[in-house]
Amino acid sequence: MMRALLWLNADGPSDALIAQLLDGADIVVGVDGGSDRAVGSGFEIDMIIGDMDSVGLQDSAAARILLEDQQSSDLAKAIEYLCGKGYKEFDVVGIEGGLESHQLGIWGALAEVPGDVGIRLHSDRSEIHRISPERGQTLVEVPIGSVFSVFALENCDSVTVIGGKWGLNDEVLRLSTKGLHNIAETSPLSFSSDGVLVAIINR
Repeated sequence: MMRALLWLNADGPSDALIAQLLDGADIVVGVDGGSDRAVGSGFEIDMIIGDMDSVGLQDSAAARILLEDQQSSDLAKAIEYLCGKGYKEFDVVGIEGGLESHQLGIWGALAEVPGDVGIRLHSDRSEIHRISPERGQTLVEVPIGSVFSVFALENCDSVTVIGGKWGLNDEVLRLSTKGLHNIAETSPLSFSSDGVLVAIINR
């Protein structure tokens, strides 16, 4: 499947981690002001997507895709646009710091984008996997002993997590602290749900 690396207009992660993610990317996209962050860090981008209200680049050769819809975030718009171009796997960087509203907006985008796409958010502290029912069972390779958490982004009535010290077996999960702090006893971890979850794996 075609994979896109999306760069948001916030902090992190390290250049070393981004370089690893670039190895598997078919396209590198600056999401609005994230394009300036990418170029300022010495990385080339292929495309800029967003409403262009935060873009400062003037001489970039990257293609520009103007999406003016104000009813959803630039991240959600970028993912939906790229889905239409055949991209189904997304790695997202530049997710740390900034306004709390922008932070929550990232999680909101994970809940509202098409269900059949794979999305991973990256910081130096964690890797966050979106789990959706359309993708079925999701397997995540982790070091044994890794700490992880699972949170529901919408009401889920059938959640199964296999491989943690505390498992879930076809259980109800809401946005709460129920899935906070688990420990991987086997790898890969297995996640499945009838609604959208996030699995946060500590690095």
